[in-house]
Amino acid sequence: MNSRYDAPSPARRVRRRSGGKSLLVLILVLIVMAVTNPGKEAFSEYSVKNLENTLGQEIGDGITKQVAQPVIESLTVRDNYILFSVFSVPDLKNTNFFTRDGGATKKYIGLFKILFIKL
Repeated sequence: MNSRYDAPSPARRVRRRSGGKSLLVLILVLIVMAVTNPGKEAFSEYSVKNLENTLGQEIGDGITKQVAQPVIESLTVRDNYILFSVFSVPDLKNTNFFTRDGGATKKYIGLFKILFIKL
C-alpha cells in the first residue's frame, strides 16, 4: 500500500466568512448618515440652487441670503428621522396655496446634507 494514503490528513481549516467587516461598514455608514442629516438651512440652499437652475439664471447672493432662503425656510416643514429627513414644501403652482388647507405639497427626502430626492 501507498503510505501517502495511510497517513492521517491534517485537520481541515474552515474559513469563516467575514460578517464582522460588513457589520462594521454598515455601522459606519449609519453613523455618517446620522451626523450629516440635513437641516432646513441645507434644504433651503438646495432649493435656491434648484430655483436658479429652473430659471436659467443666477440669483444674486444678497437677494438669496436676504430673501429667498428665509422664505423657503419659513415655508418648509421638516420631519427628522435621525438618519434622514423628509421636507415638505407647499406647491406654489397650486391655486389653493393661499387658502387655509394649504393645498398640495412637494416632498423631498434629504440625505448626507447634499442629496435631496423628490418623492
